[in-house]
Amino acid sequence: MEKNKVKVTIAGVDYALTTEETPEYTTMLAAEIDEKMKELRAVNPFISTNQAAVLIALDYANSAKKAEQSADNLRAQIKDYLEDASQSKSERDFYKREIDRLKTEQKAGAAQINLFSSEKEPDSAK
Repeated sequence: MEKNKVKVTIAGVDYALTTEETPEYTTMLAAEIDEKMKELRAVNPFISTNQAAVLIALDYANSAKKAEQSADNLRAQIKDYLEDASQSKSERDFYKREIDRLKTEQKAGAAQINLFSSEKEPDSAK
């Protein structure tokens, strides 16, 4: 993949980054972090840059972990749905075969009734 060189500024410090992400994406991430740094400093003007960076990192780690857990839950649900669908398909196939068997049995029974009826007709004509 192509490496992109991007210059970003976070909390007044310039960083020269090399990334496989697009410059627009990297700049957007840096702007988001810079905004969070400003928000933290507005709430607590005495917080150091390192402390703010650690708090932001913890917040992002928490969000990433929750997103991972949510994705795992969704994967488990999808797996359950696929298993249910497979079970339903098996049941459908079973009942289709049962319907076909009963139709064949019904036709055989109808043929026997017709045969029995046609044998009886000459006797009833007398």
